Amino acid sequence: MNSKDKRFISKLTAKTVRRVAVFAIVTVTALSTAHAQTSSWYVEIGAGPTFSNELSQAGFNFDTFCYPGWVGCEPGDGYRWYYQVPTDAGFAFRVGTGREQGSLRIDANVKYSTQNLEQVFTQITFLDGSVVPPSDPSSGVQSMAIITIGQLRVFSFRLNTFLSLLPETRMLRPYIGVGGGAARGTITDVYYEDHYSCAGPPCKGDLSSYDSLQDEDLSDIVLLAVGHAGFEYALTNKILAGVRISYTLLQNITSEGVYIKHKIPNLTNSTTFSEANLTTVMATVRYRL
Repeated sequence: MNSKDKRFISKLTAKTVRRVAVFAIVTVTALSTAHAQTSSWYVEIGAGPTFSNELSQAGFNFDTFCYPGWVGCEPGDGYRWYYQVPTDAGFAFRVGTGREQGSLRIDANVKYSTQNLEQVFTQITFLDGSVVPPSDPSSGVQSMAIITIGQLRVFSFRLNTFLSLLPETRMLRPYIGVGGGAARGTITDVYYEDHYSCAGPPCKGDLSSYDSLQDEDLSDIVLLAVGHAGFEYALTNKILAGVRISYTLLQNITSEGVYIKHKIPNLTNSTTFSEANLTTVMATVRYRL
C-alpha cells in the first residue's frame, strides 16, 4: 500500500470516527432528554364495569343423619351439594401508584370489585358420591328449603408491569401488561334454611328437630394473576387518560361455615366457589408527579 492510499484511508477513518462520535453524542442527548421526560412517578385511578364467569359452588359436611320422609335411607358419613352461581355485571374501582421509565411502567395498586349473585341448585349426594334417596310423598313429611346468596366481593393488592407498544412521541399509545397479587374474596349473605313439618299422617315425632339454618359471609385469601391490554391518550404532558381491559384469574375461594341451627350441635361445612375469574373494563386517569 503506497503513502497516497494510506493518507486516504487515514482521512476516511478520521471522518468516519468524527461522524460516529457526532451520532453518538446526538443519540445520547436525545435519549437523555427522552429519559428525563418519561422517568417519573405517577398516581392512577380507574373505574368501570366488571364481569365474571358463572361460578361453580360445591360443599360438604359430616352430617350422619337420614332425614324424615326419605325412602329406605341408610345414614352415610356426610353430604355433598352442588350449585351453579350466575353473576350479574358489577362495578370495580382501582387506585395505584408507580414508576414510569420510558416505555416501561411498574405499579402497585389496590382494586375492589362487587357483583350480585344468584344460586341454582344442581345436585346433592352422600359424601361418597352415592345418590340420596328420594322423598316419599305418602310419608306426610313436608320440607321447605330457602336458599339465597348475596354478592361476590374481591378486594385485592396487585403488582403490575406495563409495556407501551409505541414511542413516547405518539399522543395515543397502546400497551400491554401482566401482574399478580393476592385477594380477599368474599361471598356475602350465604343463606340456607331447611324446615320440616307434618302435612298429615303418618308422620310422627318432632320433625322440627331436623331443621337447619346457616346465614353468614364466606371469605378466603387467594392468589391471582392478571393480564392487561389498553391505550392511553396524552391530554397534557402530565395527565393521561385511557381505557384498560383486564382479565384476572383467581384461585378457588374456600371457606368453612357454621350452622346457626342443626340437629348435630356445632356442625360445620366447607364450601368452595370456583371459576371466579374477572374481566374488567376501566376508564383510567394517570397523573405524572
